[in-house]
Amino acid sequence: MKTAMMRLGSTKKRCKISAPMTRSQTYPLDKMPLEMKEEICMKLEVECITKLIALSKSWSSIVRNKIFTNLYLNQSLARPRILISLIGVQDMQHFFLSCSQEDPSSDHRTVSCNPPRQGNWYNFSPPVRGLMSCMCDNNKVMIGNPSTRQLITLPRVKTVRKDILHFFGYDPVKGEYKVLCMTVSRNPTRSRSGEAVTEEHQVFTLGAKRKKWRKIECEHLHYAHPRTQGICSNGVVYYLAWVENVRFLICFDVGSEKFSVMELPGDVEGLSNYGEKIAVTKMIIDGNIDLWVLEDASKQKWSKTTIVTSSWIESHNLIRRFMFRGRLGTGELVFEPLFVAGSFFLLSYDLKEGKVRKIIIPEIFGFSFTSIGVYLDHVESPMFLEL
Repeated sequence: MKTAMMRLGSTKKRCKISAPMTRSQTYPLDKMPLEMKEEICMKLEVECITKLIALSKSWSSIVRNKIFTNLYLNQSLARPRILISLIGVQDMQHFFLSCSQEDPSSDHRTVSCNPPRQGNWYNFSPPVRGLMSCMCDNNKVMIGNPSTRQLITLPRVKTVRKDILHFFGYDPVKGEYKVLCMTVSRNPTRSRSGEAVTEEHQVFTLGAKRKKWRKIECEHLHYAHPRTQGICSNGVVYYLAWVENVRFLICFDVGSEKFSVMELPGDVEGLSNYGEKIAVTKMIIDGNIDLWVLEDASKQKWSKTTIVTSSWIESHNLIRRFMFRGRLGTGELVFEPLFVAGSFFLLSYDLKEGKVRKIIIPEIFGFSFTSIGVYLDHVESPMFLEL
C-alpha cells in the first residue's frame, strides 16, 4: 500500500512539472509563412475568408489588409456573377442569390442580408465592386456586403427634409467608396417650372478619418424620384432626372464630386450597365427595342441599336413585356420578363447570331417575393466593413 501511494505521488509530481503546450503546437497554422497564408486565402470563398478574422491576429491582419482585398477583387473581376436581390413577402426579409454568369444554372449561393429592423421598406443600390448602399424608410443609410453578410449603419444624414435620394459610387484613382445623398425640396421658388428639385447635397466617404457627412454644391437644379437607382461606371455615377420637366442624364464624378448634365438620345426611362459602358432604353419593353449606348461621355456620343423581338418571342412562346438588364461579357444582352409563372428565368439574346436562350434560375421557384432586382457583373468582395 505504501509503495502504491509513493508511485501515485510520483505520478502527480510529474504531471505538475510537465511543460504547457506552446501556441505553435496548439495552432500549427500560425507557423506558416505569410506568403503561404495569403495564397491560401486567395483560393478560398469569401464566406470562408471572413471566418479567419476570429482565428488569430495574424490571419485577421491578412484578411483586413487593403492590398489583399484589392488582389482578391481583381481575381473576382475575371469571374463576374449575377446577383439577384429578393425581398420576401413574409417579414420583408432580404435575400441575395449569387450565381455564375457563365453557367447560371449552377454554382448558386444564397445569403440573407437583413437590416436590423424587420418589416420596413429598404432600397438597395446596384452593387459597386461587391458592396451596396441601402436606405430604409426612416432615412438611415447603410452599407452592405452580400458576400460577407455584413451591414453597417452610417451616421444619420443631417437634414430637415423627409425625402432623401442616395447613390453609391467608387473612385478608382483614390480607391474610395462614397455615398451621395440629396434631399428633395418642394419649394416652387427653387425652380421656374414649380417642380420639386434636389438640395442639401451631402457625401460620405467610407473609411475616411472624419466619420461624417460633408455638404457639397450642385449647380444644376434637378429632380429624381426617391427610389431612383444610379449606376457607377469608371468613377462616375449616372442617374436619370428631370431638369425643367425634361429628362436628362445626371453625371456625378465620384473623385471630383462635381455634377454635370447630359442630354438623352431619345425617349428613355431605363438605365443599365453595358459592359464597362452604360445604356438607356425603355423601362418596360413591349415589342422592338431601341437601345442607346454611351460610347464617349466627354463628347456625349451615343450609338443606337434596334432589336426586332417579335421573331424570338413567338418562337419561344415568351411573355412580350420585359426589362433590359445589361450585357454579359460574351456580348449577349440580358432581359428579365415582367411576369413569370413557375421557375424564374432571364432571357439572353445574342446580337450576332440573332438567337435567344433561357437562363433558368431554379432556386427562386416557389419563393414568394414583393420585389426582385437583377444585377450583372457582380464581384464577390472579402472587404470587411467598418466605419
